[in-house]
Amino acid sequence: METQTPMWRDVSAKKKDMFNRHGVAMLNLKQVAQEFGCKDERTAKKELEALAVPGISVGRRVLYEVDVLAKVLVARRGMN
Repeated sequence: METQTPMWRDVSAKKKDMFNRHGVAMLNLKQVAQEFGCKDERTAKKELEALAVPGISVGRRVLYEVDVLAKVLVARRGMN
């Protein structure tokens, strides 16, 4: 029988994977599009708005926290 891992463990693994891949704790829209599997940034922006993921303004740029994105991606893909 296959046992399910707790959601927090999946989120932690996803967060570590994203951090190792990008090397930063906050991602720009291009990196978010890559994580979501979108072909462009406009589609990723629509996905972020639909999932109610808040962005953080850093100067003129808007960045997204890896922690929040990991939780959303795990919940969205049903990895829990």
